[in-house]
Amino acid sequence: MRTITMIVCASFLAMVSSGAVAQSNAEKAALDVVEKYWQARNEKDFKTQVDLTSDKGTLDANSDGSFFRTSPKVSAEELEELMAGSQSTRVFYPEATELANGAVMVRYYLEGVIESPMGTVPNYRTRVTTVVVKESGGWKMRAWHFSPLHDGGRHLTAPTDFDE
Repeated sequence: MRTITMIVCASFLAMVSSGAVAQSNAEKAALDVVEKYWQARNEKDFKTQVDLTSDKGTLDANSDGSFFRTSPKVSAEELEELMAGSQSTRVFYPEATELANGAVMVRYYLEGVIESPMGTVPNYRTRVTTVVVKESGGWKMRAWHFSPLHDGGRHLTAPTDFDE
């Protein structure tokens, strides 16, 4: 019995050390792209946002209730014009699933405060599903779907929630 226990434990350790339990490299890369993208949005780093977006543009379904649309790739200068205002958002509970070679779905919650010339959303909460694809030698955002969370909890988000 002791021998069987030792064999099972050794097999488990071999499996863990070989990465069989760990996320794939593609899933890790996609999670990294999502984090870097939203950090760049918070910092108004338009070049990084553009660099992390597919050369084919994005397939969008936004949380404002608009219809599905395809957005062409834009330059950093064009994005800066489109993204007036500021935001302070954070990604929560991201999960990545490799769907195929070169395609990973990442789902997560995005929470924060968004300010624009049209007004302020002090309690922005949404579920996000993002498709990240491998192209041009790197991983890029290709599609995303945002669905708002109404009354997602008792805590009302404030800008100070994101102070380090």
